[in-house]
Amino acid sequence: MKFKKYLVMLFCLLISLASFAADDPEPMVMVKNITNQVLRELNKNIGHLKNNDRLINSLVNTYVVPHFDLNSMARAVVGRDYWQKAGSSTQQQFVKEFTRYIVRTYSSALESYDGEQMKFYPLRGGVTGDKVRISSDLLLKNGPPIQLQYGLLKQGGQWLIYDFSVDGVSIVKNYNAQFAGILRQSGLDGLLQQLQKYNRGK
Repeated sequence: MKFKKYLVMLFCLLISLASFAADDPEPMVMVKNITNQVLRELNKNIGHLKNNDRLINSLVNTYVVPHFDLNSMARAVVGRDYWQKAGSSTQQQFVKEFTRYIVRTYSSALESYDGEQMKFYPLRGGVTGDKVRISSDLLLKNGPPIQLQYGLLKQGGQWLIYDFSVDGVSIVKNYNAQFAGILRQSGLDGLLQQLQKYNRGK
């Protein structure tokens, strides 16, 4: 789907080797830990990634998905009105299919990695509440850097990613725009059917 490029860029962020600083705050440490874990696994399996859906999906599900607040993302991309009108069973099924959709799209980004590096910026003002934004630049081999920013929320003592942006464009808002037409025509049930069809397509 048309916003796949944003997930490719995010994947490059997560697989870029990140160095730790002694004064890194907790959410920054979490993001850098993800990058190093995924990079280690990629290097370990570098000769087996091509056309290996099971291995790639396992890698994404193990090291990436647990750090995303996919429940909040799913509600946000649908919008409050459509979400509240749907039954709890439909909501739960949508979160499940939305997660599968993210994993499938995200996994395909593995083949796009070409050794890009990341530059992280210190948190402005440090951590003063339960929300932070981590800013970074994706340093391309050819072309200007791409600005990447994470939105993280602390829930139950854990920092989770609830949105991210590429050059100032929110991925949640992009999905919201992408799904808007289907939601207007057939509600959350119709969107759920579309995602189920897409997720079974491969």
